[in-house]
Amino acid sequence: MFVIMRSATSKQVRLLTQPWRVRELPPYVLKRGPWRIVGRSDEAHLKLSYRRALAREGYCVVDAEAALYRPDQVGQNLQ
Repeated sequence: MFVIMRSATSKQVRLLTQPWRVRELPPYVLKRGPWRIVGRSDEAHLKLSYRRALAREGYCVVDAEAALYRPDQVGQNLQ
């Protein structure tokens, strides 16, 4: 289970993390907020690159236009 959070200061910035890890995020990530939860899903629905980032770092920050970005898109394509 992970949450999709959107920055209130920059609407195109997304943060993917497990809900229980939010307080453990590095200060430079927290400063990009405040963060608002916009969705929840299972890691199996993420692209491989996002799953790897969650496994390695515990979070993934993505800067992308909302219309172009689908964090829950199923697929193995990295680009």
